[in-house]
Amino acid sequence: MRVRFQKTEGVIFHDRQGPPVTIDAGTLEEDDRQSLEQMVQEARFFDLPARIPSFRDARNTTCQITIEDRGRQHSVTVCDPVQGPALRRLIARLHELGKCNDRKCEV
Repeated sequence: MRVRFQKTEGVIFHDRQGPPVTIDAGTLEEDDRQSLEQMVQEARFFDLPARIPSFRDARNTTCQITIEDRGRQHSVTVCDPVQGPALRRLIARLHELGKCNDRKCEV
């Protein structure tokens, strides 16, 4: 499984994009890999719409997540506040794995 994760922070009509983070689950410790795979399943990631509607204003953060797994690929864009605890946990874990310090997406 490969995960590409990128966030964009809206700052009064000027979006700032963070660098994309790519996580290759094959390079993770076994526990981390299994945990990530379980979180993807719990969030039902491949069943989510490409864009999850949410109220967005100039201070919100948008997260774009693309996952490739076993021949499937799916991208989801979500704004905070993120709906659903499973998706919030997945985003928080991606921040941890990608060593992102700014964790606004997990709101």
